Formats: sequence, structure tokens, C-alpha cells
Amino acid sequence: MSNKELMEKLYQTAFINEQNNGGCAQCTLSAINEHIHPISDDIFTAATALAGGGGASGNICGACSAGILTIGTFIGRNYEEFATTEGNDKKNQSTMIARKLLAKFEKEYGSFLCSSIQEKLYGKSYKMYDPEEKAAFLDNGGHGEKGCTMVCGNAAKWIYEVLDEEGLIK
Repeated sequence: MSNKELMEKLYQTAFINEQNNGGCAQCTLSAINEHIHPISDDIFTAATALAGGGGASGNICGACSAGILTIGTFIGRNYEEFATTEGNDKKNQSTMIARKLLAKFEKEYGSFLCSSIQEKLYGKSYKMYDPEEKAAFLDNGGHGEKGCTMVCGNAAKWIYEVLDEEGLIK
């Protein structure tokens, strides 16, 4: 499969999962898991509440958080390395790789914050924990073609691009 075909599969999987299921982080992780790298059930489950910028707070985009988690699965430190020089080096390296992903969000959306991305896409941000605002979000295309579905699709592609640029895709 060519890189172009893989990127399209990543985009479509994340897009469709967000459209059908919601939860940007999990939808993005599902694409990574299906097409480039296994994501453990523990990581996938832990990503549940990252939707809406983490607990619907509007902070870091869940799709972006999924990318940072994915980078950690490739180059992060484990518990045994936590207090070691090697572990600190891995923390620093994964942080710098994550910055590349954040830069892609900033270039495309002006931010990696969920609330700011919503403002760019919809003209306002929504309190996703408020049922009326969530309904307004959905009415305004929240799961439509140019909504969070697109953000998840782009995130899945960008995660692959960053990992590939770093030589981490084998």
C-alpha cells in the first residue's frame, strides 16, 4: 500500500468513527490501531474522557491528545525507566516529536485547543457537557464533513507523517 493510500485509510477510519461514535481521541486512536500500530486496550480505554478537550473542558483537542499518546507508545519511557537517564532522554525525545504534531494543528487550525478549533470551524466553541450546547454543536455540523470528523481524520494522517519523518514507522 502506498503512503497516499495509507493516509487516506487513516483519514477515513478516524473520520467515520468520529461521525458514528464521537470521542475524538478514541476515534483517532482507532485509526492508528487499525492501520499502523497496535494501541493497547488500556490506552484506548483511558482516552475515553479526553473528548471535548479532556472532560469536555475545551483544552487540548482529543485527536491531538491521541497523537501524543501514540508517540509515547513508540518512544516513551516505561515505569522501569522512569527515574533513569535513558527514561529522561526518551521523555525529552517524545516531547520534541509531540511538538511537531502540535505545530501541524497550529498551522491548520491556529491552535491545538478544542475550544479554539471549534471557534475556527463553527464560529464559536461549545460546552460539550451542557446538553443544549452539545445539541447546538451537532446541529452546527459537529459530526459533519467539515467538523470534528475532519479534525480526527487530519490528526490520524499527521500522526503518521510525524512518526514517519522521525523514522519510527517500520
